[in-house]
Amino acid sequence: MNINAKTVPLGVVGWPVTHSISPELHNRLIEKLGLNYFYSAYPVQPGAMPRALDGMRALGIRGLNVTIPHKEEAFRLCDRLDAYAAGIGAVNTVVNENGCLRGYNTDAPGFIACLRREGVSAAGKKAALLGAGGAARAVAVGLLQNGAAELRIINRTRERAERLASELAARFPGRVRAAANADGADLLVNATSVGMKNSETPFADFDRLGEGCVVCDIVYCPRETVFLRGAREAGLKTVGGIGMLVYQAALAFELFTGMAPGEEAVEELLRRVELKRSVALTGFMGCGKSAVGRELAQMCAAEFIDCDDYIVKKAGKPIPEIFAEVGEAGFRDMESRCIAELAGRSGAVIALGGGAVLRRENIDLLRENCRVVRIKTDVGKVLRNTAGDRSRPLLRGKTPEQVAELMALREPYYQNCDLTVDASKTDPRETACIILDKIAEMS
Repeated sequence: MNINAKTVPLGVVGWPVTHSISPELHNRLIEKLGLNYFYSAYPVQPGAMPRALDGMRALGIRGLNVTIPHKEEAFRLCDRLDAYAAGIGAVNTVVNENGCLRGYNTDAPGFIACLRREGVSAAGKKAALLGAGGAARAVAVGLLQNGAAELRIINRTRERAERLASELAARFPGRVRAAANADGADLLVNATSVGMKNSETPFADFDRLGEGCVVCDIVYCPRETVFLRGAREAGLKTVGGIGMLVYQAALAFELFTGMAPGEEAVEELLRRVELKRSVALTGFMGCGKSAVGRELAQMCAAEFIDCDDYIVKKAGKPIPEIFAEVGEAGFRDMESRCIAELAGRSGAVIALGGGAVLRRENIDLLRENCRVVRIKTDVGKVLRNTAGDRSRPLLRGKTPEQVAELMALREPYYQNCDLTVDASKTDPRETACIILDKIAEMS
């Protein structure tokens, strides 16, 4: 990125703000679209927002995103407000139009865009909302302005739910009320912070929801909260918070620059948020690398590559035939060449064959560009996963004791990785979520 005297400044203000991923998202869009802008983070202490906005005018800063604890104060300080900001009472985006500060709220339309990406419409829905704070207000306005037939607001403090419902009812008469339960709802949204840092859930009565209810959480770390896991295990469609995060940023970017990033760019941002580097999954045969990899790729809108399938496609024949023709050494040569081709991929999830670790150079090469994640499991799960599978010549006819011995022999090789996840007692989706959480901790 070339910064010069004509570079247009953008940024985010908050306290604290060092954790924000907004600079990464916006600067990536700036780079992709070839614009002469630069986005930075500005720590602004509580009470200093008036001076910060005066500085925005004085320095000619084109746009600022606003995060906790300044959204309500920015609402009061802006010269003009868009409909969402006016309805929510909070501003998360400020655009400087020659000294006139226009306040917007992209949280609400960002949430709606996230739903739309998942094939979900708010129109006609019987929605229930957990929470009555600022985030809940944004989600509520988004749902009601986009056609929700009714909205029940559920909060631990009933008075707060009634207060928010009363305020919203003035704009959306007959469609919103405080409630004690979500019975029969066909859209349920958690807009509380419960689940962000612990194992609690704000709701567990999933069997009382409407058939086919869609369950959403605005929390994006962990990627699958206890709340979402419970909904998934109940057979319901779930939507995590990462999409809302990215879409609100994309909408703010358009307000700053006048250029809409487009769906392709948004999908790339989703991949980058989840997978800043590609992920290569390693582990013993039958540990579930491919199943976990597909879940991980789907969650991140990333490309999924099964290395064994890649080899088969290149060779034009199945793995047992390759072994029969050139032996294990010949197969390993072919595998190494394919790994060298895949190592430079970005934003991809690569499931390696169980023996790829036997050549250290394979994993060392991958670790230059990828996070190598070892999936660990027990003999019982390996045998269950490979029962009836004739594509694994090294496991054919092996007893549990022989499989355990082979696993023990390979154990030192598998330790050449960035992190290890035990999948002995988790399904592929749960394992993928654990991987994403661990990657987030490493970032």
